[in-house]
Amino acid sequence: MTMTLFRYANCMKFLLVSLVFLCSGLVYASPETKAYEASQAYIANEKQDNRYTLGTNDVLTITVQRHPEVSGKYTINTEGKIQFEFVGDILVSGRTKEQAAVVITKRLEKYIIKPDVTVVITEYNSKVVYVVGEVGMPGKIYMRGDTITVRDALLSANLPQLTAATEKATLFTPSDNGKVILHKVNVFALLYKGDLRQNYVMKPGDTLYLPATLWAKVARFLNPVTQPIGQAAGTAASIYAL
Repeated sequence: MTMTLFRYANCMKFLLVSLVFLCSGLVYASPETKAYEASQAYIANEKQDNRYTLGTNDVLTITVQRHPEVSGKYTINTEGKIQFEFVGDILVSGRTKEQAAVVITKRLEKYIIKPDVTVVITEYNSKVVYVVGEVGMPGKIYMRGDTITVRDALLSANLPQLTAATEKATLFTPSDNGKVILHKVNVFALLYKGDLRQNYVMKPGDTLYLPATLWAKVARFLNPVTQPIGQAAGTAASIYAL
């Protein structure tokens, strides 16, 4: 009887130890697993569309070889069209420059034998994102693709200032239902620790906001108060010197 109980106790002990190791494996992933998950998260966030589809106010330089009379600069109007010489309006909005060249070529074939058309985007004006707050150059960022990453947008905005709370940035993304989707972005981890999971993809109309640190806010609050006192002290010292 004693031997049976002893074997039973050992069996239960073995089961408990196995259960503990199993739970540990579920809770604590191996470094390889963590690295894989991080890479997958980056890939999911990095689905950046490097194409550029044309839109309103973009400026195109269209060159037709051996035909300068139909070559020149054209601005896409609010209808998404360019007013092309001899041919009339051509819809190019929503197309890439290569697709626009094909459309223009087909229209010109009615008037020119084998037209050789080249389209170059001279000014990128139709797609913007906004980077505001504590950055070197806050404001509009004109995109050269249909999307832009947070890191590239920050580089275009001349990087965060020393007054920025870089761990508390927020990405605002408008949605079709009128609500705004918020993403917390740790810019410090992205720029200075290489955490690419923070490298969200921004689309036209998105806004990235970098708030000021608490100390920066306090300094800005105190500055208007302390400045008159300093000026008064300087005036008093000047009078005393006289």
